[in-house]
Amino acid sequence: MKIAVLGSTGQTGRLVIARALERGHDVIALARRPERVDAPAADNLWVVRADVTHPGSVTAAVEGADVVVSALGIVKGQDPAILVQGAQQIASAAPRVVFLTSLGTGATEGALGAFNGALLKRILRHEWDAKRDAGRAVRAAGGTTVHAGPLTNKPHQGDGRLMRAADFGPRLIPPMAPRAGIAALLVAEAEEPRFTDSDTIALFESR
Repeated sequence: MKIAVLGSTGQTGRLVIARALERGHDVIALARRPERVDAPAADNLWVVRADVTHPGSVTAAVEGADVVVSALGIVKGQDPAILVQGAQQIASAAPRVVFLTSLGTGATEGALGAFNGALLKRILRHEWDAKRDAGRAVRAAGGTTVHAGPLTNKPHQGDGRLMRAADFGPRLIPPMAPRAGIAALLVAEAEEPRFTDSDTIALFESR
């Protein structure tokens, strides 16, 4: 299988690349600055320059991919519209999309209860609408959104699992999301789609 990875220079994106290579897949790492892709040299890895702010570059880069896994995020000072642009481009260009986003936003608004939900909306006020619109673009194309709680580098037990957002009861304390576990879940959904056209939530046991 050929998997394209958007957001490949971020902490989670790097782990997605590593996991996909470990599983024996061909990987296309999309990056605005290819020199920042931190991945082991491999014959089945292609690092391709692509910038969601340049229409067409992402479309060309994912040509031939079976699925795009997105761990796209933004850093302080970046325009949140990047999230929507990235989602729209991969949704229109790729056969399938698995898209990582934040728990409590978009289709999972309210999942953290009224107080924490309002607090999260304040924290993410610059990204709030963009995350919602990006998720909608992916779902409209039949893709899978994976909503994760706070990302950590802590160890975890088991493989984790995805749950349909509609089956998730509100929690005052958000489930933590180990990056390595999230990467494994994203690649697993890319390999064997179980939640096509669904909003999901990533869950892990604490160690």
